[in-house]
Amino acid sequence: MESIAFYLLRSAAWLAGFTVVYILFLRKERFFRLKRAYLVAGVVMSLLLPFVTIHYRVELPAPVVQETPAGTMAQTIQPQAVAEQHEQKSPLTLFLLVYTGGMVLFMFRTLLHLFSLYRALSTGSVSRTGDTVMVKTEKYTSAFSFFNYVFINPSVSEQEAREILNHEMVHLKQKHWFDLLLVEMMSLIQWMNPFVWIYSALVRQNHENLADEEALQSTSDPAGYRAALLNQVFNARLISLSNSFNFSFYTNRFEMMKKKTYSPYRKLKMLLVLPLMAGMLFAFASPTFIYADTAGTTELTITQPAPLIQNTVRGVVYREDGTPFPGVNVNVSGTSLSVNTDASGRFEFKGIPENVILVFTYKGYKYLPLNPVTDKEMTVRMEPDPNYVDPATVKPDASGKQKPKQLVVVDGELTDQTISEVMERMGNDFGLAKSLTPKEATDKYGEEIAGGAVEIYSREKARELGMTVPLRRKSQDDFPTFGGNFHLAFTDWVISRTKYPPEASAAGIEGWAHVSFTVEPDGTISNVKPKGTTNPLLGNALAEVIKTSPLWEPPKNPGMNEPFTSEITAKFSLPDKVGGGEVFVVVENMPVYPGGDAALFKFIYENIKYPPVAKEQGIQGKVILRFMIASDGAVEDITVVRGVDPLLDAEAIRVMSILPDWTPGTQGGKPVNVWYSVPISFSLSSGEETKK
Repeated sequence: MESIAFYLLRSAAWLAGFTVVYILFLRKERFFRLKRAYLVAGVVMSLLLPFVTIHYRVELPAPVVQETPAGTMAQTIQPQAVAEQHEQKSPLTLFLLVYTGGMVLFMFRTLLHLFSLYRALSTGSVSRTGDTVMVKTEKYTSAFSFFNYVFINPSVSEQEAREILNHEMVHLKQKHWFDLLLVEMMSLIQWMNPFVWIYSALVRQNHENLADEEALQSTSDPAGYRAALLNQVFNARLISLSNSFNFSFYTNRFEMMKKKTYSPYRKLKMLLVLPLMAGMLFAFASPTFIYADTAGTTELTITQPAPLIQNTVRGVVYREDGTPFPGVNVNVSGTSLSVNTDASGRFEFKGIPENVILVFTYKGYKYLPLNPVTDKEMTVRMEPDPNYVDPATVKPDASGKQKPKQLVVVDGELTDQTISEVMERMGNDFGLAKSLTPKEATDKYGEEIAGGAVEIYSREKARELGMTVPLRRKSQDDFPTFGGNFHLAFTDWVISRTKYPPEASAAGIEGWAHVSFTVEPDGTISNVKPKGTTNPLLGNALAEVIKTSPLWEPPKNPGMNEPFTSEITAKFSLPDKVGGGEVFVVVENMPVYPGGDAALFKFIYENIKYPPVAKEQGIQGKVILRFMIASDGAVEDITVVRGVDPLLDAEAIRVMSILPDWTPGTQGGKPVNVWYSVPISFSLSSGEETKK
């Protein structure tokens, strides 16, 4: 039984390979006779090649045989083991039973088709022309041939019947029924293989191309022939062993009827099947195990395994004033190894793996990642975090209740409520919020506020003070519509009308372009302008199309009929392709860097280089980059959201541009473009750069 199942698997794999090669390289070619030979040979070889197995030699050391006291070798099989072996075979037996049942059902289907043909032949009007028998029957609406029988509906006009007969005679003359019998037999054997049904359709498709090619050469009315084909287009083929006149009516069929001259060298594509055959034979190759002759060998060679490399890392951690820093937590990334520095600021790890990062953390100090040094003692200097607020420094009020870390101000009045409590109370009346630093809060409200402040305004109060309150559009009814469709349809409208600027094409300019615009309450477009680092030529090409927009319809929710600002993003690819699509900020499954965020952090840290000039000039700070993870996982459209200095900005962009492809984000099960942001901090300490 195992041999039968293995044969079916190998046969299915061979047929799948022939199908893929045909679809990728041969389907649209016009050498139909050669393609027929390929398709027939593919079926035959899929049935025969599973019996062919290439053997390769594997040499093993001779086994050591231990004798039993009686001088013979014995093997004992317990009844329980026999039962287990029997149980292991039962799933295979069940599979073959299901497989055989499917073959019987499909064979029964074929017999029903043959019986249907027999009834049509018995009740229809039969006429003979040479070796061809024409059967006129109302049982079938579509014309088809079966062996030397041609079935036509009596409602077909005489001229149309003549063109149909002209077509079906080609099937009979070229004996296409032989191919169909072969494919039908393969379909019965491999009914569970989806490629066999694709292959069957490809055979019939090629038959129709062959018949069209010869029929058009013999007909006196090519236009009438095409009209007859159109008249039959909505009728369905009913018999699997027949050639139907309207089978495979696809838009490309008329294209195949046109006379075109192609290079004969295109036929060499047939040779692409040879690498497939070589790969399949190699995949199913079987080893032949041969025991090496050890006669005369008296030595036993023992190979000592290479010793494991034990990396030892030790060092001292200092405060910013140069004194030893006890209690600093030192963690080895990607492991559970962690120690705290002793009273003299020392730490030590033994046997840590390679390619890790040491992370130093302490309350009130900046997070510090460093590469471990194994050939000398490390010297680490921690730097205070100016934004850290110690909860112990927050003084309680007269009632003994501790004040919140941040002062909360609602519509200009102080409150003891937390931010979350205020937001929950306001609900949809929330307008906007503004954060103040500890210094700004102290200057404004006249008392020392260690945690800063948050000013929260209701929508009404914010408008009263002249602030611009963003609308929170929550449903489609809150957005203006374009041509009766959701506003995102405007992106497709713009991209479909945007032409690649000739000047940009000539200069080799390509890339992403971003153009913002505003939909006014009266439906007009205003404030159309390229954004960020968009190339002016590409941005202007998009902007000119956006300005031609017809009037938009206002939101169904009247309270939301206020200016709506959006953005069009498009990708210009040489030589003249303009594409795009929506770029998401948050999706169901966000993009993932290979290995996760820890691996991303490690890649940036290992590849970034502090510019020497920036180091000499003492330039430091945090660069925030925004980039797109495209639907194919590539990192594209890198821009600086907040820069520090051109030297540091350029280095941050350089590192991000060499990132490998990500796993793209998905929305609704489909990969999409997603924005992503990464901050990169450059800081100098005691003449040495620290990058994180």
